[in-house]
Amino acid sequence: MRLYLAKPDLYFFDRYNEMMTEWQASGTQIAPWFLDKPFENLGDFAEFIQMLDNCERGNLDKKYPSTTSYFVTDENGRLIGAASLRHYLTAAGFNTWGHIGYGVRPNERRKGCATHILKMVLAEAKSMKIQRVLLGCHSSNIGSAKVIENCGGVLENVVADPDDKNETIRRYWIDNK
Repeated sequence: MRLYLAKPDLYFFDRYNEMMTEWQASGTQIAPWFLDKPFENLGDFAEFIQMLDNCERGNLDKKYPSTTSYFVTDENGRLIGAASLRHYLTAAGFNTWGHIGYGVRPNERRKGCATHILKMVLAEAKSMKIQRVLLGCHSSNIGSAKVIENCGGVLENVVADPDDKNETIRRYWIDNK
């Protein structure tokens, strides 16, 4: 399966809703940060797309880093997942989670999609001159830890998850030169 990064666009309204309906029904964690739930109407989805555009341009609260968001599609335009790339890190929790977040819809997991997504986003980071990339994943997410390690991630440490007292976060660095 070939995968592609696509900028979020109104074109994806129905495909986004289909993916998010599946994700919610699975009961599994939804990632990256900007994915949430299906939208009831195109107007709300348009506001969501504008918010993502504002995030990329840095037109939000300055405590949040500029972030490029991507939908991930297959060769047929079906949404497989999503990814985000923070342009820099700030003290507002992003030093914990790092530069890149990614997620694969439940019925496409365990097929190598996450590794492909991370490699594509690492290439985007390289084009932005981000030479050292920080990534975090929940310690319980063994699949994500393996993906990061397979892409060159070196474990720096394990820290408490500030949002979940029962979980820890594995923090990795990838040299992206």
